Amino acid sequence: MTIEAVRRGSWVRLRLRGEVDVATAGLVYDEVLAALRSETVRHVELDLAGLTFIDSAGMRTLVACHRAVHVCGGTLTVISIPPSVRRQLFAAGLLGLLAGTSDVATLPDSAASQTDSPGACAAAEVSRAR
Repeated sequence: MTIEAVRRGSWVRLRLRGEVDVATAGLVYDEVLAALRSETVRHVELDLAGLTFIDSAGMRTLVACHRAVHVCGGTLTVISIPPSVRRQLFAAGLLGLLAGTSDVATLPDSAASQTDSPGACAAAEVSRAR
């Protein structure tokens, strides 16, 4: 698994290559959190064109990334989803959420009401530790 980050102003594009599974999923989440720690980044784009495999741990991590970015007042968009990964996300009911065609209705009210503040981003980090 490799992750290439391209930053421009308030957004970052993370290009994922390889497999996102139980062994590598934490790397993706850590990279998203590192981007959110920046004073300027609030929009994260995950480019999955180079993704060859994703398992349930990887899908769970994509949802956790989505939540963390939302709590920090930003947006997460998943682009260039390979057909095999798209089928898995669709089967899991996550394609709409991650591909931007669904709202964040699954977030608890407490998380959805957080503002764009360092405390909110810290809360996202704590939620992953649970």
